[in-house]
Amino acid sequence: MRKNTITFDNGNHAVVVTPGRDTGAQTILKSLEIPHPHALIMVFGGAKGLDDSQKARLTELFTDAIAPAAAELRALIIDGGTQSGAMAMMGEAFAQDGRGSQLLGIAPAGKVTYPGSPSDANMIDSAPLEPNHSHFVLVESDEWGGETGTMFKLAGAFNVSVVTMLINGGQIAGNEALQSVRNGWPVLVIEGSGRLADELSAAVRNGQSAKSTKVSEIASSGRVRLFNVNDPAEKLKVELHQILCCSE
Repeated sequence: MRKNTITFDNGNHAVVVTPGRDTGAQTILKSLEIPHPHALIMVFGGAKGLDDSQKARLTELFTDAIAPAAAELRALIIDGGTQSGAMAMMGEAFAQDGRGSQLLGIAPAGKVTYPGSPSDANMIDSAPLEPNHSHFVLVESDEWGGETGTMFKLAGAFNVSVVTMLINGGQIAGNEALQSVRNGWPVLVIEGSGRLADELSAAVRNGQSAKSTKVSEIASSGRVRLFNVNDPAEKLKVELHQILCCSE
């Protein structure tokens, strides 16, 4: 297992751990040296197909609800760690909040780039790591989605209350949402954020037939909660408090 520190162009530093395939969760967590959180907020999805006003609204929710709620709850935030879509919004909100909590990105090592990264990681569909995250785990994989198993292994190892959030999203986010409900974790869907989030919210709210068995299983799990993207940010912050405090 390798461990090093990245210094990004904005001057921020982040701890990066690259574990072997068989490295245990507790060994990875010990190497990260993250203070044990009181709760976890896991963010799945993206921002594909959204216009500027929709992106601005999501940015407001990240900045005024998710980041401050995490700080108040002493929660660790886990996401995919790249500088794109919802993860970029999370990083920016985290920076504005003054790193009041920890932000852990988990990504496939063969798909991401960063200062000092191996040149062979710079492939066509690679993505840079988001420079406001405090920690990263880079999984030995060359495929997007190859990090999902490690993400859930680490989340479960913390043994604290968990809420997962689905924003927009596609196939990989769907796999993550499905694993969440199978783990017994609540999934908070941002209704109106597009793609999978809207398909799932329609299946839950209106009883519409889902396009896949995956969405049907998630929708019928009883663990999905809906939040409309246009509702006040304060309402989302309160809801995060209620979910995480009541599930302890």
